[in-house]
Amino acid sequence: EKALVDVDKATSPWTAPAMAKTTAPERTLLVDNYDSFTYNLHQMLCSDAEAFGETVVVRNDEHRTWAEVQAARGPFARVVLSPGPGNPERPGDFGLCASVLRDCAVPVLGVCLGHQGIALAYGGRVQSAQSGPMHGRLDHVSHSGGLLFEGVPQNFVVVRYHSL
Repeated sequence: EKALVDVDKATSPWTAPAMAKTTAPERTLLVDNYDSFTYNLHQMLCSDAEAFGETVVVRNDEHRTWAEVQAARGPFARVVLSPGPGNPERPGDFGLCASVLRDCAVPVLGVCLGHQGIALAYGGRVQSAQSGPMHGRLDHVSHSGGLLFEGVPQNFVVVRYHSL
């Protein structure tokens, strides 16, 4: 059976060798929001370089914009926004992270403050919990069983850690 499209494998930009020359390096940017847990995230990311590539850490006030980070450090395949004190609505607390969420086109994972910032960037509200800050407290989790929670068990214990 004849192929619908003939591809000259020696000159096509879609062959593996050609794509390897044009894809960005597989590196992860970890934005440090001045929280000691950032070290744990760094260790975890570095422990699987095959999945995460080289991990580069920058403080949230080291660069003002995503464009500045890329100009100074090169391209990244993904970004992790660390925990930190404060509130993502305050520029002094969130720094570079706001620009990352507004301007970058790579996957972003947020932890604690970083996650709160993602919620804020997509129209969510960030407010203090009625229970107040939770630093390492155990709590029980139950959920609605909807699609988002597919495969997540019911009624299990987690450690809560949040500053709001």
